[in-house]
Amino acid sequence: MAGFDDPGVFFSDPFFSSEDRSEDGDLSRVAAQRRFKDFIKTFMDHDSCYCYRDQLKRHYNLGQYWLVVELGDLSSFDAQLADKLSRLPSEFMPMFEEAAREAADELTQPRPLGEEQVEDIQVLLRSEANPIQIRELRSEHMARLVKVPGIVISASGVRAKATRISIQCRSCKTFRSNIPIKPGLEGYSLPRRCNTEQAGRPKCPVDPFFIVPDKCKCVDFQVLKLQESPDAVPKGELPRHMQLYCDRYLTDKVVPGNRVTVMGVYSIRKATFKSSKSSRGEKATSAGLRRPYLRVVGIEVESEGPGRAGSAPLTPQEEEELRRLAARPDIYDVIAKSIAPSIYGSIDIKKAIACLLFGGSRKRLPDGLTRRGDINLLLLGDPGTAKSQLLKFVEKVAPIGVYTSGKGSSAAGLTASVMRDPVSRNFIMEGGAMVLADGGVVCIDEFDKMREDDRVAIHEAMEQQTISIAKAGITTTLNSRCSVLAAANSVFGRWDDTKGEAVSDSLS
Repeated sequence: MAGFDDPGVFFSDPFFSSEDRSEDGDLSRVAAQRRFKDFIKTFMDHDSCYCYRDQLKRHYNLGQYWLVVELGDLSSFDAQLADKLSRLPSEFMPMFEEAAREAADELTQPRPLGEEQVEDIQVLLRSEANPIQIRELRSEHMARLVKVPGIVISASGVRAKATRISIQCRSCKTFRSNIPIKPGLEGYSLPRRCNTEQAGRPKCPVDPFFIVPDKCKCVDFQVLKLQESPDAVPKGELPRHMQLYCDRYLTDKVVPGNRVTVMGVYSIRKATFKSSKSSRGEKATSAGLRRPYLRVVGIEVESEGPGRAGSAPLTPQEEEELRRLAARPDIYDVIAKSIAPSIYGSIDIKKAIACLLFGGSRKRLPDGLTRRGDINLLLLGDPGTAKSQLLKFVEKVAPIGVYTSGKGSSAAGLTASVMRDPVSRNFIMEGGAMVLADGGVVCIDEFDKMREDDRVAIHEAMEQQTISIAKAGITTTLNSRCSVLAAANSVFGRWDDTKGEAVSDSLS
């Protein structure tokens, strides 16, 4: 019985609190949120300034409630926290945004009258890590942060999605408020039964609940369609696609034709397919089948400005070599001979292709009109004169190159098409080859084999460098700032010297 009345000694350690670590040694939620907040308020960049604190305060005062964070800075501040964020973004991103909201609450005190309630902050992530192609995404990347490059080929309209809903029972009028909804394309299944019991009243029927729209909190969202870059697609394979989910301040950031690098959470949603047994074409859902999509947490647009693709920075050795080449008096001939060197002769054609690749100067006049600087070129000649080889070479050399054949191309495939979205049943627009090649070169072989209607459709893109669409209630203009390199045969297959100038216009 010795020691039965010993009360023991109880103490707390303020320096190594047990709440900072869970049983398996990981960061707890409270400790992770506190570390995120310390990072926003105390991180200093190379210029010894509090970059994220100043950025958050500046954006909040301008009414822009978002914060751009570089993952490399977070890793240098706390490597374990950055690793947790990349491995479990669905758990740690809400903590990060709540920490940003608390930091904004402290940094913007005192606020004007009527704005005492602090707004929610959206955290946008950026990373210098190597990107992963769409066809390289596997099951081990599921629910993790990934960085994917590609081209946006279609964009839906901006719609509203509920983040917190309130539901009411039709029978007993019972409210259930503030029900959270997971972010992404997953919905919410309403309860089948009402558990409220009232004396003297019968039980509520099955499926009694309905959503009360006036008491829901919603955010904007947009669905994009991302396609692999043409230079990343292996020969003989079709380009892969990925659906993107953007919400809040990430909506309306890109248009079809933009080359982007996306940071997002690789997620899954229920896959629906058309039921063959149903005569009305109803959608059925498979229990074990899921369709992947990307929940975007950051977008970097690479084709800003005149539509040029972002290129890798030059090294000092490459810059010195370029300056030495530019000082040569015969630089024009050197560049012309470097184009398709395996093809003998045709020096005039190669000089013209060199001018097309370098392009002219895009001029913007004082009255707002623009003059294009891109050069369009048509190669007209007999079969077997290496026209297709020159086109193939230009497609490989150009930073953005799209190769297509005239016989297998339509007006919609070259310019743009309007399609019906299978999910929302609304009309959406998908860009064609000339929109995807914005800032590059479109190579069209067998130009004389194209139908007259399809050939006329690209005239606006070559002259005004825009593509106008007025179909199915969609009226818009897409950018098509690209050069066109086309190859065609004469009107009778071969050049006929006996007919003289009568056949010079082979496309009439």
